[in-house]
Amino acid sequence: MGHVRLSEHIDAPIDHVWDINASCERLPEWNVNIVEVKDCQGRLDRVGARATTVVRVFGRRIDGSQETMKADKPHAFALKLVGAGGAKATVNGTYKEAGGGTDASIDLEYELPMGLFAGVAERLLGGSIERDLRHSMENFKALCESTIPARV
Repeated sequence: MGHVRLSEHIDAPIDHVWDINASCERLPEWNVNIVEVKDCQGRLDRVGARATTVVRVFGRRIDGSQETMKADKPHAFALKLVGAGGAKATVNGTYKEAGGGTDASIDLEYELPMGLFAGVAERLLGGSIERDLRHSMENFKALCESTIPARV
């Protein structure tokens, strides 16, 4: 099983950060792996919320699923992800108000399919998984900071 943990300070209010993360429509804007979201009923910030996520892997579109397992607005969430071939992951995220913005942490645990070859797959793909998560977090930070609503 692989593990990646990342943290980032986002210069945006915690409620705004939460709202961007919970929006089905916005996922492809910041998550480098997701090209489309289908079957999302409302928002993802309630336990049991589900969506079908379409990712592009080696040029092919592959459906996966995402389910919200925990939603403690605006401080913590947990997701269960299932991908093609039996890939599985859990994502635990936390948001804390800090320095006029939000400290965000993401903890990803994943299990790649392939049975006996999972160790080989982990060595080959582990670096790209961390790189994609880091790039997605950078995109998320930029999106949150560039879309802060004007204060009235």
